[in-house]
Amino acid sequence: MNILPIRHSLLKGVDRDVYLLVSSMFLRRVVQGFLQIVRTIYLALIGFDPVTIGLITGVGTIVSMIEPAVFGLLSDRYGRKLFMVLGSLTSSIRLLLYAVSRDFWVLVVAQGIGALGEGEGAGQPVVSGYIADKVKDRVKRTRIFSLIAITNSLATTIGSLLAATPVYFESVFKLSRADAHIPLFWIGVILNVFSLIAAFLLREYRRDLRVAVRYIASSRTTLKEIALYSMVRSTDGLAMSFVSSLAPLYFYLRFGAGSEDLALVYAIARFLPIPLYFVAPLIVDRLGYVKPLIMVKAASGLSALSIGLSWSFELSSISFISYSALTEIGMPIRQAFATEIAGLSIVGSLVGISNSIRNMVRSIAPIITGYLFQFSSFSLPFTIGSFLFILNSLQFQFFYSKRDPKSNSSTSRI
Repeated sequence: MNILPIRHSLLKGVDRDVYLLVSSMFLRRVVQGFLQIVRTIYLALIGFDPVTIGLITGVGTIVSMIEPAVFGLLSDRYGRKLFMVLGSLTSSIRLLLYAVSRDFWVLVVAQGIGALGEGEGAGQPVVSGYIADKVKDRVKRTRIFSLIAITNSLATTIGSLLAATPVYFESVFKLSRADAHIPLFWIGVILNVFSLIAAFLLREYRRDLRVAVRYIASSRTTLKEIALYSMVRSTDGLAMSFVSSLAPLYFYLRFGAGSEDLALVYAIARFLPIPLYFVAPLIVDRLGYVKPLIMVKAASGLSALSIGLSWSFELSSISFISYSALTEIGMPIRQAFATEIAGLSIVGSLVGISNSIRNMVRSIAPIITGYLFQFSSFSLPFTIGSFLFILNSLQFQFFYSKRDPKSNSSTSRI
């Protein structure tokens, strides 16, 4: 397959604002790339047990119950730029607090503040709303989501590799294993500041809230669709939280793997989906949105089950790479799907409300997983996550397979 025309097609419609948006998100994703690996391991190194680590991690998820809906609804009214700037700012504050304190309550506050900035991925309400406001054509929107998915994967690949730097800092600066993580947190602060500057330079494409309010009020179908989409997204979110939220801690406790061991594992997992992101628009054009999502969710469930059942670090790592790559592959397709089933004026509201409900449900998973790791079973959280992924695949099949908006020439809206 000639990939060059695909690359050029992804760049159609890309202008100054898209480059700034991609740059801002790229820097944020580099930080998230290493933070998701080192955070739970760092907390274990400074003396917290799995249940406490689950509680600290769960605080961020609980805050995330409020953030997507509030940011999504308010961004429909006041514009997207403000909330992208706020996201970069709160992420900077979180890393700053991690760098200067090991107090339990400071870390809890840091995790809560940082959660206000974790909702800025391409599928989240503010960015999805910004893209929908700016790009009216459905094909171009799918291209933009694919482009963002590619750059996000590159960023998290780089961030994952940065997770190995504490070993370097430990050796060069003669630091303890825990202290060697502090310079990495400061690097994260600096990257988030540059992300904030890029977000600040964005132009606004504001929509009138009165249009969205009239749109919602005039259609019971709209409210029903938001509730249905929220339920489906909640199943997916709970599944991912059981599998992913404490995965680095799982590898650390069960196999003795440190962040330097997991850096390459996460980097490979983030890099593998990139070639498929180039062809995501072609996949959607051929199969629609729903069929690929059904297949990805089912395959993710099987991979998640394999993580917990594997008897060695190598086998478990391969299963984790497969699981992570599969979930990443489906992301731009699901993001574009959300903009298709929602009227453009309420994309922020749809994604925001569904994400808030999703995060409310998934907030319990880190706490339960931490308890199971400490007192019961390493494999059970992955088994639960696998079951939920299979259920999510069936939900897409049952609720959406016969009314895939991509395969409907009328392109109806909710």
